[in-house]
Formats: sequence, structure tokens, C-alpha cells
Amino acid sequence: MRKTLLMMTASLSAMAAPAFAQTVPAEVEAASPEDAEQAGGIGVIVVTAQRRAQNVQDVPIAIAAIGGEGLQEAGVRDPRDLTLLVPSLSMQAGTAATTTSLFIRGVGIGDFNSNTTGAVGVYVDDVFLGANAGKLFNIFDSEGIEVLKGPQGTLYGRNTTAGAIRFSSRKPTNELTMNASLLYGRFDEVHLEAGVGGPIVKDVLKVRVAGLYNRRDGTTLNRVTGNHVNDIDIWAARGIVDFTPSDSALLRLSVHGGANRGGARQFQHRGQGIDFFGNPAFLPDGTPLDGLGYADTDDDIYAGDYDIEGQERVDVFGASLTGEFNIGDLTLTSISAYEKVNRSTIEDTDTSPNDIINALYKDRPRQFSQELRLASGTGDRISWIIGGYYFHDKLTTASYYDLLRDLRDPTAPMNGFDPANSIGLLRYPYEQKTTSLAAFGQADIKLTDRLTGTLGLRYSTDKIKFDFSSFFDEEGFIVPLVDINDSRRFKDLSWRAALAWQGDNILLYASASKGYNSGGFAGGAATDPLQLQPFGSEKLFAYEAGFKSDLFDRRLRFNASAFYYDYRDLQVFVFDTSATVPVQRKLNAGNARILGFEAEVTAKPVEPLELFVAASILDSEYKDFSGLAGSDFDGNKLVNAPSLALSAGATLTLPVGENGTVRAHVDTSYSSKIYLYPDNLPGNAVGEHAQLNARLAYKPDGKFEIALWGKNLTGTKYLTALFPVITQDQLNYNDPKTYGVQVSFSF
Repeated sequence: MRKTLLMMTASLSAMAAPAFAQTVPAEVEAASPEDAEQAGGIGVIVVTAQRRAQNVQDVPIAIAAIGGEGLQEAGVRDPRDLTLLVPSLSMQAGTAATTTSLFIRGVGIGDFNSNTTGAVGVYVDDVFLGANAGKLFNIFDSEGIEVLKGPQGTLYGRNTTAGAIRFSSRKPTNELTMNASLLYGRFDEVHLEAGVGGPIVKDVLKVRVAGLYNRRDGTTLNRVTGNHVNDIDIWAARGIVDFTPSDSALLRLSVHGGANRGGARQFQHRGQGIDFFGNPAFLPDGTPLDGLGYADTDDDIYAGDYDIEGQERVDVFGASLTGEFNIGDLTLTSISAYEKVNRSTIEDTDTSPNDIINALYKDRPRQFSQELRLASGTGDRISWIIGGYYFHDKLTTASYYDLLRDLRDPTAPMNGFDPANSIGLLRYPYEQKTTSLAAFGQADIKLTDRLTGTLGLRYSTDKIKFDFSSFFDEEGFIVPLVDINDSRRFKDLSWRAALAWQGDNILLYASASKGYNSGGFAGGAATDPLQLQPFGSEKLFAYEAGFKSDLFDRRLRFNASAFYYDYRDLQVFVFDTSATVPVQRKLNAGNARILGFEAEVTAKPVEPLELFVAASILDSEYKDFSGLAGSDFDGNKLVNAPSLALSAGATLTLPVGENGTVRAHVDTSYSSKIYLYPDNLPGNAVGEHAQLNARLAYKPDGKFEIALWGKNLTGTKYLTALFPVITQDQLNYNDPKTYGVQVSFSF
């Protein structure tokens, strides 16, 4: 792997990801005088990170932006794929196919439970998505993605301690447009995406409808049945209607839905080397066994022995109504949104042919949000935005674990039901209601013609009601364990202050900000009230300085930033493994600090060639963290915080014939070793790893394209998550090498 890193580093100057340079919608790019004057340079990137349309090079925030064409070229299918393009973005796979935990710059939380808030806010067309399982249905018919790094507490609020990811769907156009893409790949993967839009009543009413269908056979062999598991079966659709009754008003209705009917995640098995009596249990060669003496010994991470082939059923629906009204020089924006998700996942939790533990995860989140913003024009010396935000979420769950069924005595009363020894059906239904209110404002003040100061404040209040019960259940015979009905209110004042100096081709900036993620309650199974003690809010004080530059007639773009994070009362997710049945805990870990440096270079040395390289360097440690059972984690690295992460790529476009082109693209990514838990134990580490992706496309006429593509062409294998269960660990790995062909057209 070190040889791989050296080879990749040596080739950085010859690699790039043009996705980052092609993020501008055509109508915006064509309207740019700068583009007209400097045709052939790196494209202007327009973002709305500060709730206004701005050139990303003029925004004093570290942002990674990727356009719709770039997403297709890099093979991005859901938010997890973004980690291959943005070095500071990482993830932990959840217990289900549609859940994941996101981290930016080492800030995040690996909690897979339904009520987790996370530290990375995910937004689709300015609508915040709260439910984990509903976030993977929106990466289609995309106009672009923005990854905002660092706390976004002023304009975005809670859930953005690490940053925010903003997805923008393609909007209706004044002319008829249509695009479609059909992909076929290894494991009989079919990925179909299409969209069509245009005017219904000229200048008054226009519409766009788009859809996605993605299916793939399983990548993992179940040796028990001979079937392949870890399959994909997802569809999604979206319709957007724009109504423009006048030049000063826009009403936009967006409705979307989708479903997942694929398999639940099937993990790899690793015994903990202990039986149910606490005795060591190993094979003669040292391979650790689980409590029933099983071990997966073939070293094939794409094969396993599963007595249950889990299924996942996820249905999502959402709608939003956005209104934009120009009142003189002011713009009033209203966004009303509703989202709901139904999820039911059956999981072979013990990942073995035995019936030690299996799970049903069942949850039904419902959310409503309302945002109002009033923004000034941008021509004055002071431009400002003020607003208010309301969010209400109701989550109802009905999950359970079936524990130690193979240890039951069928001749005993009630089939060996024995709650005292954790043998039985452990149910833990709960309802959580979250109500959030916030008022915010931000102003940009031109101190001189080149120097601008930014001040922002956001006051937030969050009330969380938690009604939890757990009990053993055997055919109606109930053994109660925990019954909690509690509520907590959390308040916070977040802020941001920045200075930005704008030169002819360079932006220098420095900022200080505070982000906030409210406290709450753990959402996992609990048999003791102590496991459900509420945890407090976490706060992140961030100090950052950087520059953004466009040089040599916009042939070279060089951006860099350095930052220091003072992370206080950070929320961590851990397992207490002192008992036979590991117990989930969510708690505050005292303080931590993160010191980092990032750099991005995009170059277009000659017209056919575009190059890109990005690097992220982190130095992180817990400063005050006493873990469970008196353990001391001071000095340990933070979870999912690689010391070094890199992304690089290159695209070469050559003319063929009168109107045709051939486009060759390659990109690669690297991550140094990371830890999945604060204990930093070697068994909980992910080794350094690199991936290589490529695409070769032929476009004969500018409308039709056929391409060969490959992802993870080196066949790299690495952990994406690890969860301890009863006498064994479940290990989640990345997808294997895939490749195929893609046909696309647009007009």
C-alpha cells in the first residue's frame, strides 16, 4: 500500500477531476462576462452556500463543489461516493443498506440508530433531511452538490457542527429539454436515470419530471443457500413545477418519492475468541471463535454463512413549496416542506449460520419544516439576510432483537424463554418528538472596496420528548425492563465572524465561528435506565484562514486553508462490551482538538487536459475523555480522522471527426489509517487504502454518448464499519470492483 501511495503521489501533477471545474449550469456560465473574456479557462463555479448565488472563489468558506456532469463522470450514485472526491469527507456504513454516518474533517458520530442527529447536515434544494434512511434517494437528475466544510451554525443551524452537504436538483427550463442514461455493469447492475422538462404556459408555468431505477445482484455469496446477498433494488422519482405569475414572484412545488426493496446488509463475521462461559475459544491456528464455536476462515470478504437473508423495505415521500418574492431591492423566501420515511429491516446480526442474534429495525419518522428569509440586494455597502426556522420531527419505532435462540431448551417451559440470561425477544419501542426554533441573521459589510467583514448570529432552541420502553416478550408474556418518559430543552447562540480581502485574482480570508449540535437521548436497545441518560449539546469553535486564487488567465486554480478546532463536549457513540451482550452508549466525551490543512489545485495547462488534486491533513486528539469502566482515551485520535487523505484525477478530451469527441477520465483516492472507535484498538482500525476509477467516453454529435467505466479497478478491500455483538463482531466492507457500459443522450 505504501508503494501505491508513492506511485499516486508521484503522479498528482498529471491527474485531475474535472467534475470540480464543471459545476456551472449552462445558462449561468454563458451569462458570465469573465467566461466570455477568458474562454478556455477553468469554469466559474456558482454556489448558493450563503443563500445567494455567488462565484465559489468569492465565498470565504472552504467548499467542494461538483456539477451534475461531474457526478456522472465520477460514478457518484449516493452521498457515500462523495468520499472518493472530497478528501475531508469520510463515512461509516450503517447497519442497513440505506443508512450511513458522515464525517467532515474528523467531526461526526458513528451512531446508526434512527434518532441520531449526526454532525453533517444534508439538504436537498434547501430542505433539511432528518431521517438517515431517506438521504440516499436524492442523487439523481442533479444540478450539482456543494460540501461546506466547518461549522455552519449561522445560516444552517443545528446538525452542522462538521458542515453541510447541499444537493441541487435540475429545475424546469424555458425550453424543452430531455436527458436519459442507461448503465449496465458487473453483477447485472442496471442504473436507469431520465428527466424531461419544459414550458406548459410560456413564461408562466413550466415543469420537470425525473426518475431513477437501480438494481444489482448481490455481491456476496451466502454459502448456506447458494444465493448472492447485498443486492440493490431502488427506485425514486421527482416532479417540480414552477409558477411565475409575475416578474417579481416565483412559486416552486417539488414532490418526490422512492422505495428500496433490496437486501439488508450482510456483514462479515469475526469471533471475539470467547465462549458463553467466559473461556477462551480459538482454533489451533489462533483464529478466534464465537460463543458457539463458529469462525469464518476462508478470508473471502464477499462470502459468508448466513441463516437469515435479511430484507430492507424503505418507502420515502416528500414535498416542498418554495416561494420567492422580490419586494423592491429585497427578496423574501419561504420554504415549507414535509418528509416521511417508513423503514423495516430484517438483519442477520450475528452474521453466522447460527441463531445467536437477529434484529428487526422498524421506524417511521415524520418531519415538517418552515423557513422564512428576507435578503437585501447585493449592490449596497451592507448586504444582509435575516430569517427564522421551525422544525418538527416525530419518530416512532418498533424494533427488537431476538437473543440467543440457539441456546434455548425446547423441552423447558415456554421453549426455554429465560430473560434473566438474555434469552428471548427484546423489544424496545419508543417515540421521540423534536421541536426546533431558530432566528438568524448575517451581514456582509464592505469596510473598503476590497475588504469585507461578515458577522452572523443564530439563536436556537430545541425541545426533545422521549418516551421509551423495553421488555422481553414471549407470546404475550411480558417481562418489563425500562420505562422512561422524559424531555429536555437545549439552547444555544451560534455565531460567525470573518474578514475577506478580494484582489484581482485572489481572495484572502480568516474566520472564527461556533457550531452547535443539540443534546438528546440514545436510541438503541437498553435494559438499564442508566444506558438512556440524556447527553448534552456539543459545541465546536473553529478558527480558519485561507486563500482562493485563479491564476494565468484562469488556467490554474489554487485554494488552501488551515484550521484549528476547539471541540467541546463532543458526542461519541461507543459499545460497552463488559457484559455478554454489548450495550450501546451515547455520551459526551469532554474535549478534543483538531488541527488541519487542506489544499486544492485545478489546472488546465492545455485546452484538452484538465487536472485536479486535493489533500487533507489532520492532527486530532481527545484532550479530556474518560471512557467506560474508567478507561482513559486522552491523546487518542478522533474517529474517522485520517492523518492524510488525497484525491486526484485527470480528464483528456480530444476531437474526433467534425463534431465528435473522445473523453478519458481517471480519478483516485487515498486515506491513511483511521480508527472506528475512540479506544484506538488495532482491531478497530481501518488500514490505509487507495482506489482507482476510470471512464472512457465517445460522443459523436454532442447529444449522444457511449462510455466504458470502472470503479475500484484495483479491487481494494477495506472496512467501512465494525459493530460488536454477542461474542463476535460484524464487519462491513466496501463494494468490490465493478465495471460496465453506459449510454446517455440529452437535447
